[in-house]
Amino acid sequence: MARKQHQVRKTLLVVGEGDSEEAFLKHLRDLYCSGGAGVTVTVRNAHGKGPENVIDHTARQARIYSYDARIALLDTDIPWTEKLKKEARKSKIEMVGSTPCFEGLLLSILGKRPPTQSGDCKKVIAQQLGIDLTERQSYAGPFSKAVLDAARQTIAELDQLLRFFEGR
Repeated sequence: MARKQHQVRKTLLVVGEGDSEEAFLKHLRDLYCSGGAGVTVTVRNAHGKGPENVIDHTARQARIYSYDARIALLDTDIPWTEKLKKEARKSKIEMVGSTPCFEGLLLSILGKRPPTQSGDCKKVIAQQLGIDLTERQSYAGPFSKAVLDAARQTIAELDQLLRFFEGR
Protein backbone atom coordinates (compact mmCIF):
# COMPACT_ATOMS: atom_id res chain seq x y z
CA MET A 1 0.00 0.00 0.00
CA ALA A 2 1.42 3.36 -1.03
CA ARG A 3 2.14 5.90 1.65
CA LYS A 4 0.20 9.12 1.56
CA GLN A 5 2.35 11.99 0.38
CA HIS A 6 2.27 15.04 2.63
CA GLN A 7 2.76 18.36 0.97
CA VAL A 8 5.16 20.54 2.92
CA ARG A 9 3.77 24.05 3.25
CA LYS A 10 5.96 27.12 3.34
CA THR A 11 6.32 28.75 6.73
CA LEU A 12 5.87 32.45 7.38
CA LEU A 13 6.63 34.51 10.46
CA VAL A 14 4.64 37.75 10.68
CA VAL A 15 5.33 40.18 13.52
CA GLY A 16 3.11 43.16 14.31
CA GLU A 17 3.93 46.10 16.53
CA GLY A 18 1.12 45.56 19.02
CA ASP A 19 -2.11 43.85 20.01
CA SER A 20 -4.23 45.38 17.23
CA GLU A 21 -1.78 44.34 14.52
CA GLU A 22 -1.60 40.84 15.99
CA ALA A 23 -5.40 40.49 15.92
CA PHE A 24 -5.61 41.78 12.31
CA LEU A 25 -2.79 39.51 11.12
CA LYS A 26 -4.53 36.51 12.70
CA HIS A 27 -7.72 37.58 10.89
CA LEU A 28 -5.77 37.59 7.60
CA ARG A 29 -4.36 34.16 8.42
CA ASP A 30 -7.91 32.85 9.03
CA LEU A 31 -9.08 34.23 5.67
CA TYR A 32 -6.11 33.39 3.44
CA CYS A 33 -4.51 30.31 5.00
CA SER A 34 -7.36 28.15 6.27
CA GLY A 35 -8.11 24.67 5.02
CA GLY A 36 -4.55 23.93 3.95
CA ALA A 37 -4.37 26.90 1.56
CA GLY A 38 -1.50 29.34 1.46
CA VAL A 39 1.30 28.95 3.95
CA THR A 40 1.69 28.02 7.59
CA VAL A 41 1.68 31.40 9.33
CA THR A 42 2.96 32.19 12.81
CA VAL A 43 1.83 35.59 14.11
CA ARG A 44 3.78 37.29 16.89
CA ASN A 45 3.39 40.54 18.81
CA ALA A 46 6.46 42.74 19.43
CA HIS A 47 4.56 44.76 22.10
CA GLY A 48 5.43 48.19 20.70
CA LYS A 49 8.55 50.21 21.54
CA GLY A 50 9.15 51.36 17.96
CA PRO A 51 10.47 49.88 14.72
CA GLU A 52 13.86 48.83 16.16
CA ASN A 53 12.14 46.62 18.71
CA VAL A 54 9.87 45.06 16.07
CA ILE A 55 12.81 44.17 13.80
CA ASP A 56 14.84 42.92 16.78
CA HIS A 57 11.91 40.79 17.99
CA THR A 58 11.39 39.37 14.48
CA ALA A 59 15.10 38.57 14.12
CA ARG A 60 15.18 36.83 17.52
CA GLN A 61 12.11 34.73 16.63
CA ALA A 62 13.71 33.80 13.30
CA ARG A 63 16.89 32.65 15.05
CA ILE A 64 14.91 30.37 17.37
CA TYR A 65 12.68 28.84 14.69
CA SER A 66 13.31 28.35 10.99
CA TYR A 67 10.91 30.18 8.67
CA ASP A 68 10.86 30.35 4.88
CA ALA A 69 9.85 34.02 5.02
CA ARG A 70 9.71 36.76 7.66
CA ILE A 71 7.62 39.93 7.68
CA ALA A 72 7.45 42.84 10.08
CA LEU A 73 4.37 45.11 9.91
CA LEU A 74 5.59 48.54 11.00
CA ASP A 75 4.16 52.01 11.36
CA THR A 76 5.84 54.64 9.21
CA ASP A 77 5.26 57.58 11.59
CA ILE A 78 8.71 56.90 13.07
CA PRO A 79 11.30 57.05 10.26
CA TRP A 80 13.06 53.82 9.33
CA THR A 81 16.79 54.42 9.69
CA GLU A 82 19.39 52.95 7.35
CA LYS A 83 20.68 50.89 10.30
CA LEU A 84 17.17 49.45 10.78
CA LYS A 85 16.82 48.59 7.08
CA LYS A 86 20.28 46.99 7.09
CA GLU A 87 19.39 44.87 10.14
CA ALA A 88 16.16 43.76 8.44
CA ARG A 89 18.03 42.80 5.24
CA LYS A 90 20.67 40.93 7.24
CA SER A 91 17.96 38.93 9.01
CA LYS A 92 15.98 38.46 5.75
CA ILE A 93 12.98 40.35 7.12
CA GLU A 94 10.58 42.01 4.70
CA MET A 95 9.40 45.34 6.11
CA VAL A 96 5.78 46.28 5.33
CA GLY A 97 4.71 49.80 6.28
CA SER A 98 1.41 51.05 7.66
CA THR A 99 1.07 54.73 6.75
CA PRO A 100 1.19 56.61 9.03
CA CYS A 101 0.16 53.87 11.44
CA PHE A 102 -1.84 50.65 11.58
CA GLU A 103 -5.14 52.50 11.99
CA GLY A 104 -4.24 54.55 8.90
CA LEU A 105 -3.87 51.34 6.93
CA LEU A 106 -7.28 50.19 8.15
CA LEU A 107 -8.84 53.49 7.04
CA SER A 108 -7.22 53.11 3.62
CA ILE A 109 -8.63 49.59 3.30
CA LEU A 110 -12.08 51.01 4.04
CA GLY A 111 -11.61 53.58 1.26
CA LYS A 112 -11.11 56.52 3.62
CA ARG A 113 -8.20 58.93 3.39
CA PRO A 114 -6.19 58.58 6.61
CA PRO A 115 -5.14 61.70 8.55
CA THR A 116 -1.40 62.43 8.61
CA GLN A 117 -1.10 62.10 12.39
CA SER A 118 -1.31 58.71 14.12
CA GLY A 119 -3.43 60.04 16.98
CA ASP A 120 -5.99 61.39 14.53
CA CYS A 121 -6.10 58.02 12.71
CA LYS A 122 -6.86 56.27 15.99
CA LYS A 123 -9.72 58.71 16.73
CA VAL A 124 -11.23 58.41 13.24
CA ILE A 125 -11.10 54.59 13.16
CA ALA A 126 -12.71 54.47 16.62
CA GLN A 127 -15.52 56.77 15.39
CA GLN A 128 -15.95 54.89 12.09
CA LEU A 129 -15.99 51.34 13.44
CA GLY A 130 -16.53 51.41 17.20
CA ILE A 131 -14.93 47.97 17.55
CA ASP A 132 -12.19 46.55 19.77
CA LEU A 133 -9.21 46.41 17.41
CA THR A 134 -7.40 43.99 19.72
CA GLU A 135 -10.03 41.27 19.14
CA ARG A 136 -9.56 39.13 16.03
CA GLN A 137 -13.33 38.58 15.65
CA SER A 138 -13.88 42.36 15.38
CA TYR A 139 -12.30 42.40 11.91
CA ALA A 140 -14.65 39.80 10.39
CA GLY A 141 -17.44 42.25 9.47
CA PRO A 142 -15.70 45.40 8.19
CA PHE A 143 -12.65 43.59 6.76
CA SER A 144 -14.16 40.68 4.85
CA LYS A 145 -12.19 38.85 2.16
CA ALA A 146 -14.15 40.79 -0.50
CA VAL A 147 -13.21 44.15 1.06
CA LEU A 148 -9.55 43.13 1.40
CA ASP A 149 -9.36 41.76 -2.15
CA ALA A 150 -10.82 44.99 -3.53
CA ALA A 151 -8.51 47.17 -1.41
CA ARG A 152 -5.37 45.26 -2.39
CA GLN A 153 -5.81 46.56 -5.95
CA THR A 154 -4.91 50.07 -4.78
CA ILE A 155 -2.92 49.53 -1.56
CA ALA A 156 0.51 48.12 -2.38
CA GLU A 157 1.36 47.30 1.25
CA LEU A 158 -1.82 45.25 1.69
CA ASP A 159 -1.19 43.42 -1.58
CA GLN A 160 2.39 42.68 -0.49
CA LEU A 161 1.17 41.31 2.83
CA LEU A 162 -1.54 39.16 1.25
CA ARG A 163 0.89 37.76 -1.34
CA PHE A 164 3.02 36.40 1.50
CA PHE A 165 -0.05 34.85 3.16
CA GLU A 166 -0.94 33.22 -0.17
CA GLY A 167 2.59 31.84 -0.57
CA ARG A 168 3.49 33.95 -3.63
